Amino acid sequence: MLRPGTKGRIQTYTDGWGKSCEVDDRKLKRVKQEVIHYAEVKVGLYRYWEAYVAGTTIKKAILVPEHTDITEGDVFVDSDGTQYEVKQVDRKDTVPVSLLVSLASATVTYRMKT
Repeated sequence: MLRPGTKGRIQTYTDGWGKSCEVDDRKLKRVKQEVIHYAEVKVGLYRYWEAYVAGTTIKKAILVPEHTDITEGDVFVDSDGTQYEVKQVDRKDTVPVSLLVSLASATVTYRMKT
């Protein structure tokens, strides 16, 4: 049942999928979660400038389900192989509750640790 005030809007995650990886010494240590479906969101002006002041440029922002295994410092690998560094993870009050993940272009190409 929808909560009052949602007006029938339920958050869907249909824009793409990727995986989250733990990083150790510029190498992918392990895959934390193999499939993470996401919805793309527009990077807000506040979030863009907050990252810019911190020396980072946010390339993409996505919403993922709340119980996704992704944290700051991980690498998010999109389904097309593009790698992003996870810069910020915030809880977002949607139905269902989501995590807003700020992604920056990876500065290096990460490879699996051998």
